[in-house]
Amino acid sequence: MVHRTDGRVPNARRTLAVGLLAVALGACGGGSPDGSSGLDVSVRAEATTSGTASTDGATAATSADGLDADAGPAGIDGSGIEDCEDVAEIGATAQGTLRRTQNYPSGTIGAVLEYGTQFDSFGGYWLDRDNGGTILVGFTEDTAMHEAALAALRPLGQRDDVVFEVVQVTFSERELIAAQEQISSATWDQELGIYGYGIDAKRNRVNLDVVNPPPGALAEMAASVPPKFGLGVVCVELTITAPPPTGSLQVLPDLRDPDPVVTCWGAPPMPYSELTAWQPIDEVDHPAVDVLRAELEARLVEPSPRPLAQGDWAVVHIGEDLVRFVLDGGEWEESAAVERRGDRWLWAGEGSGPRCEPAVVLPEGLGRVEVHLDPDNPPGPDDVEITLLVTEQGCANGREMGDALRGPEVVETDDAVVVAFAVVPVAGGANCPGNPPTSVTVALSEPLGDRAIQDGLYFPPKTVTTESP
Repeated sequence: MVHRTDGRVPNARRTLAVGLLAVALGACGGGSPDGSSGLDVSVRAEATTSGTASTDGATAATSADGLDADAGPAGIDGSGIEDCEDVAEIGATAQGTLRRTQNYPSGTIGAVLEYGTQFDSFGGYWLDRDNGGTILVGFTEDTAMHEAALAALRPLGQRDDVVFEVVQVTFSERELIAAQEQISSATWDQELGIYGYGIDAKRNRVNLDVVNPPPGALAEMAASVPPKFGLGVVCVELTITAPPPTGSLQVLPDLRDPDPVVTCWGAPPMPYSELTAWQPIDEVDHPAVDVLRAELEARLVEPSPRPLAQGDWAVVHIGEDLVRFVLDGGEWEESAAVERRGDRWLWAGEGSGPRCEPAVVLPEGLGRVEVHLDPDNPPGPDDVEITLLVTEQGCANGREMGDALRGPEVVETDDAVVVAFAVVPVAGGANCPGNPPTSVTVALSEPLGDRAIQDGLYFPPKTVTTESP
């Protein structure tokens, strides 16, 4: 599956609301009592094939050169390399009892690591947050032996609130690291669109972040994979950025429309009236509301990872797989999200920030900017030109926008001069040191007079000020 985004960030997948804090879904989690009298351990051997690990039957077997003997060239564009999203994560069969935001007691993960790294066959560990935070520990062989050893391990063997499984994987952690080093050594200085290298223990793969690869790039990546591992050791997180619209910028909605399509807090585009018609959770019957209530109650007892504000939460939007909530605090808002994973609804994250201002949706291939007046050249009523400072919002390595800046689009009325700008974002990963403003002179059809200068990409249009960009 090829992922198409606005070009701002590679590997754009399930995006949460703007400002949401990512839930700690990494490899440090917590346990909670499961009612058992001892450590809950199970062993599950993953079926393996030449060059790939079969994860719940979702990954087709491939030969060492990445080709399916019956179907011909496999992978993206016949390269033999799969998209990581098409490789199923190895999940737990045992259900843990953790909330997504809980962490394991200190020393639990350290004990697993201390044990596992003694063995060349250790395939890493990870938490299955979708299944109650069960710890999965991978080995390429002797899973029964490791089951018994981990069950007797101290301090794990003294606890009755830790749930984990031992699974068999194809590649050990050391093999994955060796494969990654060889692939990166062969490709890092090539123009292949690779923005990062990593190890994905959940998929038992080396993963490559790839953005807009040139023709033949995937085949070159495939050639860099050590033959002893086969192409089943690697997958790519592929992003193809949308090209920006051609021609002059045309993004302003009809200023006479009282209900344009907007977005806020990362909610999908919807009419302004729908986005602002928040429903108190007491009036909504939905399983995601039950998850929010449970998290609110749990944070009263255990505030980790941070306290969650109590109050009159409301539903912003109910989607097929994601529900967004907000707590109105005046100039400051709390937000939260609950997502559907399989047949269950689970906590997805929370955040806080200044009150969200609904924004007009930009076409694919364009990113947002902020617009301010130039404090050194403020406009006057007799001016037929105004000077604006335009600053890119997204991470852009601190670049000057130059030709990436689009606009202005200008609509003049009796009461306002409404402007709009956009930018073609940096493709792939970028640092965020802060971006410099670009000075733009906008010609008017008549003197400014007492008309307001407004940014029309907000709704209602936002008056432009000299606030520092």
